[in-house]
Amino acid sequence: MLVHPPSVLFAVAALLLVASGAAASLGFRPQSRRGSRWWLSANVILAVGIVLQAVVDPIGEGAPLAALCVLQWPIIMLAGVRRFYSRGATRMPEWADRMALIVAALVTVGTWLAPFEFATTAQIFVGCAFALTSYAAIAVSRLEDFASTTTLRTLRVALVASAIVQAAWLAVDVAYLGTVIAPADVAVGSMIAIGAVALLMTQLSLVMNHERRIAHLVASQRKLKHLVDVDPLTRLPNRRHFHELAERAVEVARDASTLIVFDVDRLKRVNELLGHANGDEALRQIGTALRETLRRRDVAGRIGGDEFAAILPKTRLADSAIVVSRIIARLDDRQVAPRIAKIALNVGSVQMNANETIGDALRRAEAVMVSVRNEARRSDTMPMPRETAPDSESPSASAPSSMMSLIPVGEVTVS
Repeated sequence: MLVHPPSVLFAVAALLLVASGAAASLGFRPQSRRGSRWWLSANVILAVGIVLQAVVDPIGEGAPLAALCVLQWPIIMLAGVRRFYSRGATRMPEWADRMALIVAALVTVGTWLAPFEFATTAQIFVGCAFALTSYAAIAVSRLEDFASTTTLRTLRVALVASAIVQAAWLAVDVAYLGTVIAPADVAVGSMIAIGAVALLMTQLSLVMNHERRIAHLVASQRKLKHLVDVDPLTRLPNRRHFHELAERAVEVARDASTLIVFDVDRLKRVNELLGHANGDEALRQIGTALRETLRRRDVAGRIGGDEFAAILPKTRLADSAIVVSRIIARLDDRQVAPRIAKIALNVGSVQMNANETIGDALRRAEAVMVSVRNEARRSDTMPMPRETAPDSESPSASAPSSMMSLIPVGEVTVS
């Protein structure tokens, strides 16, 4: 050959070891994925195989070992990629990877033990390396994450290019160079092609780890934003976030939107008699009822201790009573202790004006709610006429328990 093959192999092995060492020093961090160790180990084994190819007798006992060290790279690298993207599925099972490597290894070693007449051992090795590289390219493209990351697409392009180079080198050797170069030197071209992809993989591994760290950072920021914007008890937007979402929801047709405000009637007594855990459970059930009842375009939020609000875009005030009734019906199925203390709501609703802010509408709705609540409580203090008392014939009905007299039991008052 025009170049000295052992020198080229030594140079490729040295570059591979240096690049792998640099990638290992930067990539082996607590946040790095376990797959990184697989392909970096494959790089080291590949470098050992390339060095063996440069120093051992091409027809000696070390030649099959050098070939096996090179053939393992596409499959071990693929195993690392599978583990790195372990959350995604694949249409090619992992056991097929092992079978492909075993078959290629048996064919390669078998040619040294019983050579074929139609091909040299080096040509068989190149053919097996081409097959494994092509298989790895197909397997990478079948990963579920392939469509969402450019790193895997770049790796597939590199594997396909390496397979094409190996196939072209084998074809040229069979057609033209069979009598020009030594048979053992045919394997050099295939090893260099695989070594080039391995060098690229050291850089891709850093990119993959960086992408994963960025994804984790984005997920952490999203969780923090959720904690800041969402009330943890009811899983509804808090007051600040409700204002933001509500303003965004009504900006198209502000005067065609209805704002509803309601609170839990005498929640303090419920907490005192049944415990704060039951009071919290009541608030939690109200949040669930709102999420299950409102439309996707509606916005609900917890704006105070026991106070909630909901903005209904493109909904008139007359239609809001239907929405409230649905909320009440869903809440009735989720009462904490319906026989002891049925949770009652005080509700106030207003139609928004054209130039009104959410804050101004909230103040108007809260004023309506307070007015209705006070009027309802004044009505509760009036003595009930004896002829209208329910079940007046029953002696037990005319003497309610002391706990029932302390906790309001009744329907929701809607303005």
